[in-house]
Amino acid sequence: MMGASKMFGLLASDRRRRVLLLLCEEEPVSVPDAVQMRGDAARPSANGGRDHDRSRRQTVRLYHADLPKLAAANLIEWNRDAETVSRGPRFGEIEPMLDVLGDNAARVPQEVV
Repeated sequence: MMGASKMFGLLASDRRRRVLLLLCEEEPVSVPDAVQMRGDAARPSANGGRDHDRSRRQTVRLYHADLPKLAAANLIEWNRDAETVSRGPRFGEIEPMLDVLGDNAARVPQEVV
C-alpha cells in the first residue's frame, strides 16, 4: 500500500494530477493534448510567443519527468509509441484520493482539479 507522503508527492504536480484525474474519466488518455492544463489551449498570442514556449516546457516536463514518475510508481502504463497512458496496476491505491478531489471540485481551488 502506498504511503500518504508518497501519494501526496505524486499528486503535487498539476500535470501528474491532471493525467490521473483524466484516467478516472476515460482510458486510455492521449498525451500531451488530452492533459493540457486548463487555460493552456491554443489561443492567439499577443505576448511574442511566450504561450507557445510555456506549452512546450509543460510538454517536455510531462514526457521527461511526470509520466516516468507515474509509470515508476505503477500508477500508469505508458505506451510511448501510441502516445497514450492507461491505468497501471497500482492505480486503485490512489483512486480514492482522486475521487475526493473530483467529488469536491467546487470546494477546492480550480487549479487543483
